Amino acid sequence: MTFSPHIGPDLFELVDALDDGEKGRAQIWRELGVELRARGLFQPSYESVRRIVNVVRELRTLAYSKLKRALVLSAEYLWNLRDRKGIVLDIFDGNDIERRRERYRWKSATPRAGASAARSPSETASRRAAP
Repeated sequence: MTFSPHIGPDLFELVDALDDGEKGRAQIWRELGVELRARGLFQPSYESVRRIVNVVRELRTLAYSKLKRALVLSAEYLWNLRDRKGIVLDIFDGNDIERRRERYRWKSATPRAGASAARSPSETASRRAAP
C-alpha cells in the first residue's frame, strides 16, 4: 500500500513563490503540478495544496501585521505619543497582534450585500404574481 508523498519545506517554498495573493487555490494547484512533474515528483492532492496555501497566506499576513505594528510602536516611541515604558513592554510582549489580528490585516474589498440583485424601478421584478 502506498501513501501520499511527504510534504517538505521545499513544497511550501514553491507554493509561496507561485502564490501572489490574487490567484485562486486551484490555479496554484495546477501550476504546482506542472512544476513538480517537470522535476520528476508527484503532485500532491488539491486538499493538501489548499491547506498549504492557507498556511502560507496566514504566515504572510502575520509577518505583515508584525511589521505594521513595529512601525506603529516606533512612531509612538519617537514622537512620545504615550508612555515609553508601555511601548517597550508592548514591543516585547506582542500579544496584541495575536489577539486582534484582524485589526492589522490587509484591507480587502468585500462585496456589498444585495449589490448584484436585479431590481426594477418599481420593485416589481422580484415579486411573484399572486394566484
